[in-house]
Amino acid sequence: MPNKRLSRILGGLFLLNGASLLFFGGVYLRQWQARARHNPYPSASAWLTERPRRLLLGAGVAEVGVSLAMLGAAPVEVHPLYRVFSRIYDSVAFLWRDWLYPDAQRALEQVLATYLPASGRVLDLGCGTGLNLERLLALGLPLGSYVGVDLSEDMLHQARAKFGDEARAHFHQLNLLTDPLPEGPFDLIISTWVFEHLPDPQQVVEKAWERLRPDGHMVLFFETTGDSWGSRVVSYVWRCFSARLVPEAKARRFPGFQSMVKFQAALAPVALVTLHKPAHAV
Repeated sequence: MPNKRLSRILGGLFLLNGASLLFFGGVYLRQWQARARHNPYPSASAWLTERPRRLLLGAGVAEVGVSLAMLGAAPVEVHPLYRVFSRIYDSVAFLWRDWLYPDAQRALEQVLATYLPASGRVLDLGCGTGLNLERLLALGLPLGSYVGVDLSEDMLHQARAKFGDEARAHFHQLNLLTDPLPEGPFDLIISTWVFEHLPDPQQVVEKAWERLRPDGHMVLFFETTGDSWGSRVVSYVWRCFSARLVPEAKARRFPGFQSMVKFQAALAPVALVTLHKPAHAV
């Protein structure tokens, strides 16, 4: 068991670093130097940023290959992974926010601004370190209250450390599949980068639907299946993390389905799904 745990931790870290080198090379290294809270090897990092791009690409391919071999032998469970990842999560979030899916992120912000009413109550499913709350506050949206729930107490610890002075925010540790959700009703329920890690997203949507106020909206953001090579690679990689891409057909069967916008990127496509609960719903 200790060997499997070590293999999972190292495999996850190698995969993240290798994929970043593969796609972004020296740009990633410079960003990491600038954003990481603690860089134990500043001289080595500076030396690497000066290497030819082909060398960094080769290093990225090799590191990804090693990581997949390690993870394939001992698939990672999400909960222990985030126990390790929680302290650097905010530092590397720019990878998918600013580089991999910038258009999708802007679209997400527009949808949130459209469907959050004045003094609206927000429930965030799988809130992690509170990046969605950070997004809402940065946009200056008319937030009344925010409740974030997550399985990982380590991620929640980071969220509470950042937003301990925000009286409108509350964080709770719970399992989306087995535990009851906080009492509603909520005007807006959001979830980003979570459904890939759920064995049954439909079950969670139906539970959250009961907490949604009539005429309220759910905004869901997750990776979905596609036909590109990147999608097939990501689908294989996710299996190493006990996760899976969400089929588009399944998402279209969510209650109150209103719209889906897909964004293609270097990796798997992401889906921005909006659900609407009719005003006359009981």
